[in-house]
Formats: sequence, structure tokens, C-alpha cells
Amino acid sequence: MKLKFRLSLLFLVVVAIGAATTLVLVRRSTETMFRSFVFAGDSEKARAYADILSAFRLERGSWEGVQAFLDEMPALLSKEIATRIRGESGWGSSGFAPSTLRSLMADRVVLADSDGMIVADTAKALVGTVHPSAHLDHGIPIMASFQRTGTVLVGSMIDSSLTGGDVRFLDSVMRSLVWSTAASTAIALLVGILFAARITRPLGALSVAARRVASGDLSSPVPVVGRDELAELSASFNEMTTELKRLDAAKKQVIADSAHELRTPVTLIQGIVEGMIDGVFPLDEKGLESVHEETLRLSRLIDTLRELEIIESGELELTIEGVDLDEAIGKALVLFAPAAKAKTIELGQGSAGPGRAVASGDYFRLGEVVYNLVSNAIKYTPEGGRVLLARGEGPAGFVEFRVEDSGPGIGPDERERIFERFYRIDRSRSSGTGGRGLGLAIASEIVKAHGGSIAIEDSDLGGASFVVRLPRFVS
Repeated sequence: MKLKFRLSLLFLVVVAIGAATTLVLVRRSTETMFRSFVFAGDSEKARAYADILSAFRLERGSWEGVQAFLDEMPALLSKEIATRIRGESGWGSSGFAPSTLRSLMADRVVLADSDGMIVADTAKALVGTVHPSAHLDHGIPIMASFQRTGTVLVGSMIDSSLTGGDVRFLDSVMRSLVWSTAASTAIALLVGILFAARITRPLGALSVAARRVASGDLSSPVPVVGRDELAELSASFNEMTTELKRLDAAKKQVIADSAHELRTPVTLIQGIVEGMIDGVFPLDEKGLESVHEETLRLSRLIDTLRELEIIESGELELTIEGVDLDEAIGKALVLFAPAAKAKTIELGQGSAGPGRAVASGDYFRLGEVVYNLVSNAIKYTPEGGRVLLARGEGPAGFVEFRVEDSGPGIGPDERERIFERFYRIDRSRSSGTGGRGLGLAIASEIVKAHGGSIAIEDSDLGGASFVVRLPRFVS
């Protein structure tokens, strides 16, 4: 089943459960509140009867004749009302028909004496029976001469069952609730279906795009609609396909560059060997040395590629120890002094912060990073320029060193790509004049393997500044 229909079904189930629960609770609370309302009204009526019956008890001294008094009360009230309206000498002094008053006094009235025996019942059903005290507690006491002489109960105080009219009222309320709940359920279901379609539409587009990516098509981005999590997912998917395209292009470029770099020595070796075989070149020591030189060059390139592969795959084994950056910089200054002197470049050490800067890392591998950066700086700094090595405090828990030069610098748009393998700023340079473009890639991967970072900034000398941050060594 598709997600859209599953979500719609889920909305339907949730709304149905919520609606059923609401109906049960509202029905129960409505009935409870209605019973309380009816009981409150009956209580007021019972107090009125209690006042009348209290006067009856004081006058008669007992409850004898109270049943007849209750039965005659509608007629007595009818006569009194008629007298009030028509006067003593008015026509029809018999008053209104008692049935007219009985419709106004339709509530059942029960009177119990002080012992709980029913002495009067307008329904004549309980006379002579004894009512339990727990039930009588709901009634209104009748007081005469400051003594409780009986208890009167009216309507719902006698029987908690609702009348037919009450039941019909509750049923009408329930029907209204059912229809309103059904309408709310239909609206909620419609909104749920629209919401499910809104959610699943971008997911469907993502699914189609994912299948295209799986088949190798990276050219069709997913439309980004809105600003919610689905829009963020679509944007992330587009970023992923963009990165995949970049990586695919980089892979093809690496293959092409590798083939180009390997072709040169192989072509030279092939040409020399074929020339020796054909007798064009003499088979002597000088020719063999040329072949040997090209094989060494080819071997170094293969070893460099293999080293980069090992580092990127996480298989590089590091011997972690404390590496004093001042010591590493001092050795680099001594090692590259002849090369700097040959180009009349001033090679020196910049200002350092207080104390020692000891990095946590592999001494041999970090030395490789330092030497690579210094070698590049000297290579691209024009004659009479300056190259400075400095170390200092990095962010919390890190130390850093810098290699700055007064060369042409590196533009912001090329500072990320400079660490890609085979990438050269000047594409016209050959591997013989501009390097193979692998040194910085290896340096970057070595630094990352140590948990550090390498970045390029503008140097105060006018060129580039390579900043390497490494974790501080904790003994």
C-alpha cells in the first residue's frame, strides 16, 4: 500500500478513535450534569414541600391524613387560584380542573416519618414500606418544633431513572453530537488526505530522482517547495547530486591525470627501448641509465598514488607522540636553506608565542607535511622573496604552525581545490616544472588523519599562508 493511502487510513483511524472517545465522554458528562440539574430542581421543590408539610405536622401533631392532603393539594391550589382570579363570588368557584394543576405538579412526592416509614406517596406505591436511611439522606428534612419529624423526597430523589422527556432530551443532544462529530471527522479526513498528498508528493519526486541517480543520471534536480523539513530534504538531495557530479568529474579527471602522468615515463621508456631494439640508440650504459631514471620516476609516482590511497582509506598507521613544532621548523629551515639560497629567498622563522607548542601526532608524517609546504613555498616564491615559518597557539586544545610566502598567492575560488590530487593552479605547467599536484593532497589527508585541519589565508608577506592546526599533545 502506498504511503499516501497508509497515512490517510491512519488519519481515519485516529479521528475515528478520537470521535468515539469524545462521544462517550461527552455523553457521560452531559448525562451527569443533566442529572445534577434535575436533582437541583427537585431539591428546590422538596424544600417547598418541606415547608408546607412542616406546617401540616405542627397543626395536626401527626402524619395522619397526610396522604389525602397531598392528593387534594392540586384541587386546593386550583380553588385558591380561581378565588384569586375570580373573587369569592365569581362564577365557577370550584376553580380550575385539578388535572390542570397536576400537570404543573407532575413530580412524584414521597414523605417518610422520622423512622423512615413511607407515610405518603403521590404514586401510592411505597406507602407502608421502610426506606433505607442512605436513600433518605438525599431528601429534605421536615422540621417541627426544632425536631426532625420526617423527610420529603421529590422526583429524582426517589428514583434516579430519568423520565421519558429527559431521555428524549439527552437523545437529541446525542444525535447533535453524532452529526457534528461525523462532520468534523469528514473534514479532518479530507484535511488528512490533502496533508498526506502534500507530504508524499515530494517524497515521490525524491524516489524518482533517487532511481535516476542509481541509473547514473545526475542531471535532474528535485524541486524545492516550501521551507519545512521536506524542503530541506529536497535541498540536501540536490546538494548530494551536485557533490556526486563533482566527485564523478573529479574521478574522471584523476583517471585522466593519472593516465597522463603515467604515460610520459612509459612513453619515454618505450621509445628508448624500441630505439635500442631497432638500432637507433646504442645499447650502452647511458641509454640504460635513462631508462632506469624513468622507471624510478614511474615508481615514485605509483608509490605516491598508493600512499594517498592508503591515507584516504583510513589504513594509514600513525605512531602518536609529542612533536615539538619548534624542532620540526628548525629542521626544515636547515634542510631547505640551500634551495632558498639558490633563489636568493630569505628563509626564516617568524615570531612564536610563549612556551612550547607540542602537537599530538606522528613525527615522520608531520615532518612530511612541513617539508611539503616549505618546498611549495620556495618553488612558487620569486627570486628575492621571503618565506617564513611560525608556530603559535590555535583554538582550545590545538596548536598551529604557518608557512607564509611572498609569492603570487592563491585566489579564494581555488583554495579548496588546491588540495585535490593532480590539481594545479596553472594548468599549463608540466609535472616537471610545476609538480604533479599530489603533495598538497597528501599533506591535507595526513593532517585530517591526525584530527586537525589545514587552510589557506592571505599572508602579510603578500602571498599565501598555509595554516595547519593539530591537537595539542597531553602527556
